Amino acid sequence: MRRAVKQEIGGLIPELKDRIYDVQPPAGGNDEPYGVIAFSEEIWKSSWAGYRQVIRLKLYAGASGLDQTDTWAEELIAGLHRKRVKNPDGTVFTLYYLGSREAERLEVSTGKVYRTLRFGVYIPETGTDGSVTWDEWLSALSAWTGSLLGSPWKVYETAWPSGPEDYAILWRMTGGETRMAGASLYEVRKRLTGHIVALDATSEQRAVVSLMEGLGTKVQLPLDPDQHRYMSVVEVSADLEADAFLDGQLRLTLVQRRMRPAEDAALIRRVDIHSILN
Repeated sequence: MRRAVKQEIGGLIPELKDRIYDVQPPAGGNDEPYGVIAFSEEIWKSSWAGYRQVIRLKLYAGASGLDQTDTWAEELIAGLHRKRVKNPDGTVFTLYYLGSREAERLEVSTGKVYRTLRFGVYIPETGTDGSVTWDEWLSALSAWTGSLLGSPWKVYETAWPSGPEDYAILWRMTGGETRMAGASLYEVRKRLTGHIVALDATSEQRAVVSLMEGLGTKVQLPLDPDQHRYMSVVEVSADLEADAFLDGQLRLTLVQRRMRPAEDAALIRRVDIHSILN
């Protein structure tokens, strides 16, 4: 991962090509400009996002001045935020810009001024790659979502992979319950959250609105049309300001009515009729 990130930085900023170091430049090679990259420990975020590793990049422009670091920062943010990067072994990860908590600072030990940028990489738990289907409701909802939005959207279930596609949707289950609907019927309700991630906010919002409206007008979603099995949409809401990757913008409740087994259903053992006529 470290090597791949350095190559991406060098590709965007030719002046920094082969001048991104892990600690400090080697002796005799510390003439600016250069960068210093550091990887923090992995911090657990959630079961669907996995661990997040923060990458800190210090930019030293030297005689070029602070205006140069500002220009580099703008180019790196635009070029690396939500950038899918391939490791030498073929695995893929996505970079996310996390902001810069520090403005330009003076490094006391060297007397040099630097600018820090922070990027994050989400690393899923072992065995979760966003493609494992364990619930038929999730599978049916994912299929319907893919047919509604079409290309270039890719739909995942339960957890994000390490490098989701540029236009990606994740559906995950967040809760559920059963309710009695009569002597011989009961309801199964499942609550789901939808994450919509794209290369730009406009594409994200359009997809969120399309899904919200599509689900709102859809009375039933097919589970198994041949067996006449469906699930109904009872509630859908959207929050366009939510964090797309970590929190998700859509909240959805689905319900299905089922027959109780005959041996569990209440039986009418006796009927008494009392006449009110004299």
